[in-house]
Amino acid sequence: MFLETLVDFIQVHKDDLQDWLFVLLTQLLKKMGADLLGSVQAKVQRALDVTRESFPNDLQFTILMRFTVDQTQTPNLKVKVAILKYIETLTLQMEAPDFVNSSETRLAVSRIITWTTEPKSSDVRKAAQSVLIALFQLNTPEFTMLLAALPKTFQDGATKLLQNHLKNTGSVAQAPMGSPLTRHTPRSPASWSSPVTSPTNTSQNTPSPSAFDYDTENMNSEDIYSSLKGVTEAIQNFSVRSQEDMNDPVQRRDGEEGGGMDGRVSDLVDGGRMALDNKTSLLNTPLLSSSPRGARDHFSDSPFKHSRKDTSLDDSAHLTDDSGLDQSELVAELLKELSNHNERIEERKAALCELLKLIRENTLQVWDEHFKTILLLLLETMGDREHVIRTLALRVLREILSKQPWRFKNYAELTIMKALEAHKDPHKEVVRAAEETAAMLALSISPEQCIKVLCPIIQSADYPINLAAIKMQTKVVERIPREGLASMLPEIVPGLVQGYDNSESSVRKACVFCLVAIYAVIGEDLKPHLSQLSSSKLKLLNLYIKRAQSGSSGGDPSTEAL
Repeated sequence: MFLETLVDFIQVHKDDLQDWLFVLLTQLLKKMGADLLGSVQAKVQRALDVTRESFPNDLQFTILMRFTVDQTQTPNLKVKVAILKYIETLTLQMEAPDFVNSSETRLAVSRIITWTTEPKSSDVRKAAQSVLIALFQLNTPEFTMLLAALPKTFQDGATKLLQNHLKNTGSVAQAPMGSPLTRHTPRSPASWSSPVTSPTNTSQNTPSPSAFDYDTENMNSEDIYSSLKGVTEAIQNFSVRSQEDMNDPVQRRDGEEGGGMDGRVSDLVDGGRMALDNKTSLLNTPLLSSSPRGARDHFSDSPFKHSRKDTSLDDSAHLTDDSGLDQSELVAELLKELSNHNERIEERKAALCELLKLIRENTLQVWDEHFKTILLLLLETMGDREHVIRTLALRVLREILSKQPWRFKNYAELTIMKALEAHKDPHKEVVRAAEETAAMLALSISPEQCIKVLCPIIQSADYPINLAAIKMQTKVVERIPREGLASMLPEIVPGLVQGYDNSESSVRKACVFCLVAIYAVIGEDLKPHLSQLSSSKLKLLNLYIKRAQSGSSGGDPSTEAL
């Protein structure tokens, strides 16, 4: 009964519910991950369909990207499939301008690329592949630019998948205009059900096997990973083609490179398949167009190659410009080395040390060109299996924050979340570097942005991420003027009151210290917000406030039991 009422409620009041859409959509998607009766699942699917038809496409897309990258969510396989199928079906009714190449979208696409290698579910793998193809078809130029900003491992996986798709759909010119392989006009969502998530799904609802069948059911996870990672040599060459080559016609490039693409592009040119040609040429646009040579040859000649030996955290390798490489080419070389995720450990240490040196000396002049790629690579490298590499990545990130804080305005949420997540690391030096980075974030990002990101993490994350977020928030609070902080109390205080009851004593202490810091700024105006605290907790808080005010050295509050 509730679900039927919900559908009616959405249809009648949809214009007034946009602020509630995040909760509505995410809860329905999570509901699809539960073990439901077929009749109930059909009702949930109906609610999802009505939601998709009732709200603006761009708003739904933004919410789905945010939900996909939410670090506090751990969706099961069914929920992943539900999310992916919803994104795919939504994409089919979107217009190209609805696709926004934001930092959140890039991170979400990165996660979807990793889901194409999900070892436990072929449904997840296929759904993830279908989403990438749908996004590529929705806005090919913008999606190609998005891929260009991702680390190399993600580029390789997506590019190989899309090239397979283009190859498999080589007969697109002969397909009817309404074919799901073409996107000449926006398609009605009514003609596309959600085949995986719908309990009443039949075979005719699924896309053509020639479009989406990559035989993933017969591949183990290692095969899938190898397939995605083993990108062709042609893509390696495309990724560093010079600007002169970029200005040449696509046909000339294909002719010069012989069989690098196995004749695929030249074959597609025949028959007048212009739509497919445009997609192929965009897909093959240089991802880092800063070097006149092939990726491997260029890097093997580089003076950087000779600076990689005996590199440690405290001994930065020296990279000179004697060979005539300008800074853009030099940074491109460093980034190419850093893109070897979980490989070439010593070489990547040297690259990180060299990057750290350039940033500390403030001699790097190519930030506008390379900042996004540097940031995304550092965030990816923070998940490396070598703890020394993880530590170095955090140190480089902290140094950029200290020198170029304004560049993080559009990446604040992503950067904060990744820095806090690093506090879970089992290695102490990584945790220490994460703490230093979080402290720098608290000083570098605008207080309003920090509070917006930290409050939900404090309320929902587990230890030690919640502890790290509370400590960071304490530093942020000290930067906020009295009037501004007073207006933020309804957001800040509930999480601290909740944390005051946490089973971890360190979390309880951190909450008290944060409340003390707030009191130091706004004084008695804090007390009305503490009505949920017991008298004993209020008494203890008052004791800490008095100690802070008097500067008493009669005992370290951090050693007291809460």
